[in-house]
Amino acid sequence: MGIHLSGVVGGIASLPALCAVIFRKSLPLPASLILWHIAGTGIVISIAASSKFARHSTWLLGKRKDGTINPVSKMLLWPYHAGLRAKLAIQRHVSSEPAWDQITPTYFIGAWPSEQALVPAAHPAVLDVTCELPLQVRPPAYKMIPVWDTHSPLPDQIDDAVVWAQEQERQGRQILIHCAHGHGRSATVLCAILVANGQAQSIAEAEATLKKERPRVRLNVRQRAAVTEWFNLKHKAN
Repeated sequence: MGIHLSGVVGGIASLPALCAVIFRKSLPLPASLILWHIAGTGIVISIAASSKFARHSTWLLGKRKDGTINPVSKMLLWPYHAGLRAKLAIQRHVSSEPAWDQITPTYFIGAWPSEQALVPAAHPAVLDVTCELPLQVRPPAYKMIPVWDTHSPLPDQIDDAVVWAQEQERQGRQILIHCAHGHGRSATVLCAILVANGQAQSIAEAEATLKKERPRVRLNVRQRAAVTEWFNLKHKAN
C-alpha cells in the first residue's frame, strides 16, 4: 500500500504524548495540556484517515463545498491544520519541482496553490482533490472532491470530476487539478479525464503522459485500483 497518512500522523502524534509523560513533573499545566491536545488531534486524524473510516470521515476537517474550512475545525484541530501548512511551506521552499505542470493545452496538474502566484496565468478553473486544504485563490469555477491524503477518490467521485471538467472545457476554460503535491489524488482524476477525452487509451498510458511533464506523479495501490475500477465500469457501460 505504500505510505499511509494514518500511520504517519499516528507516529508523529506519539512524540508530544511521550514528551508529556516524560516531563509531566516539570512541565507547567498549560504546556502539558497543549502537548496532550496535539497528541489527541493526531490520534483522531490517524483513526479518521485509516482505511476503515477514510471514505466517511472527510467531513472531520470542516472543509465546505466552496473550499473554506469551518472555523470550529480550525480551532479544535489546529495542530493538524498548522502542522500541515508548515510542512507544505517547507517542502515548497526546498523542492525544485514546479508548483504546476501543463499536461495538455487544457489541463494543468499541480500542488495546492496557497496563493494566486502559484496558479497558471491562464486563470483556470480549479478541481481540488483534497479534504484538508482550503481554497486560497479566486478561480472562475471551483469544484472540491474531498479525499484524504494517500487515499483515492471513489469511482463515482472520479466520474463526477470527469463530468465537471468536461463541462468546464465546453465553456472554454482551462482546468488546474490539484491535491497537496500534484502526485497522487489529482493524478488519479486527470488520468481518468485523459481516458474519457480519448487522449489516452488506458490508465497506464495516461499516467505515462503525466509523468513526462511531472515526473514525480505516482499512483499508489489504492488510487490505481479506484481509477481502474472506474475505467472498467465505463467500458461495461459502453
